[in-house]
Amino acid sequence: MRKSLVFALIMVLAMAGLASAEVKIGGDFKVEYVIDTDKEGVGTVGAGTGKGKASAPLTLALSVEEEDVWSVNADVEANAVGGSDLSLGEWSMNLTDDLFVADLWGGGLEKSEVKTPLEFVKAGKKGEADSAKLRISSDVAGYVDLTLDYQPDTLFLFADKALDDVTVGGAVKTDLATDGLLGAGHVTYVTGPLTLTGEVGLNTAEEDKNTLIGGKVGYELSDKVTVNGKVTRKDENVGNEFVIEPGVVYEDSMIKATATYTWKDDIDNDKTKATNKVKAGVTYRSNDDVAYGDLFDDYDDLTGYAAFVEGAYTTASDYDGDDNPLTEVTLKAAGAAVPGMVWVKGELVYKGDKDAAAKDEDFDFIIGNNKLTDDVVLLSKSYYRFAAESTVQLTDKVQLKPGVKYATWDTLTVSEGAEFGEEDAKETVVGTVAKDMTELQLIAALTYALSDSSEVGLSYTNRNQKLDVTTSTASLLDDGEENELTDNFVKVWFKTSF
Repeated sequence: MRKSLVFALIMVLAMAGLASAEVKIGGDFKVEYVIDTDKEGVGTVGAGTGKGKASAPLTLALSVEEEDVWSVNADVEANAVGGSDLSLGEWSMNLTDDLFVADLWGGGLEKSEVKTPLEFVKAGKKGEADSAKLRISSDVAGYVDLTLDYQPDTLFLFADKALDDVTVGGAVKTDLATDGLLGAGHVTYVTGPLTLTGEVGLNTAEEDKNTLIGGKVGYELSDKVTVNGKVTRKDENVGNEFVIEPGVVYEDSMIKATATYTWKDDIDNDKTKATNKVKAGVTYRSNDDVAYGDLFDDYDDLTGYAAFVEGAYTTASDYDGDDNPLTEVTLKAAGAAVPGMVWVKGELVYKGDKDAAAKDEDFDFIIGNNKLTDDVVLLSKSYYRFAAESTVQLTDKVQLKPGVKYATWDTLTVSEGAEFGEEDAKETVVGTVAKDMTELQLIAALTYALSDSSEVGLSYTNRNQKLDVTTSTASLLDDGEENELTDNFVKVWFKTSF
């Protein structure tokens, strides 16, 4: 119903403004064929060696706008194989006037988040797939900046006013289906390199122990060094924590370094100890051709090399099973091994906690041919995750990309996991306990560029997971023995954007 209304809205606006509006149609189209090469292993019903499955997903990106007045953008998705209906992907609508700006969006699209300086009130970014998010902003003829943000049942109102070196503001959040509201007020003072911010909040949905208070400071020692600090206290019924967090940031054209210390304690339990977390990270790049945030995602754009190291150590609270510290280490490196031809990237992640509470949110079980579970979260005593890949530009049109991933876990429990299986036989891997587990994935892909926007490709993937299961209710795992899940497949595709 909601999707139909959105489609109708898009069509009405498009037709109404067609005479003066600019219409753009783009998108992506891919034809893919996956061939199962497993002789044994986990497979979907009817799958087996030589079995294949085709898909042809199409995304049409529709854009209609009257410049500086209104615009509508929407992704319409379909799959030519299987006779699936059209569905609406990410979509947004914007109205711009001298008095106000209105935005409406959904389909999982995320936009910038409106929030107070210490985040006592924050409105979120995402317009959910089955609903919509509305935001209206206005400077009220220059008197005050107002923003109204609404998503089903929840209404936010933000107000800010700049007065020379001081900015004052406030925010309110209310659930229209229940009583009470969350309110916060804040003030920011800027003088030269110093910025001071204070914020207080109150949640009337709770009868007592319902206040929030905090402050933060930032000071630019130079154009390269900034020191900062934050203190927040949230009563038992509105967060139940007291946090002190100083930090420092250094950045120049080749090095970016950060360090923070976080002291955190709860408010309502004298038996717990405050935790202390020290975290530091350094990024190095040999030149500034690629932005710091893109060094490893876009490593094949590097003309030099880059490295990143980050470590964190968090002490235990000595309560409710939290008796041992958590250690976290991340190492990354990338660079142009042969300039203009060969690029390499590697990553190593380690987490360790003897309480078996080291969280891993980047794992999914093999459940079928080219099919994995979603949103699995593991808790373990420790795990290592290693990944490496390379991009080799063989010719102007031909590119080879091999990669390997290896991971190992010690004493693990599945704490979260999406359901899988047929609609009438859903099951979950949550609650699965294993003594240990290893995962190995090998992949090699070869692509041929037909043009700047089109390519054909061929890849081979080999996935293997071994785990010594203690207990599980999932049918794909057997209790009390070592399980091996495998998945091997060849993928052939054509894709283009337009």
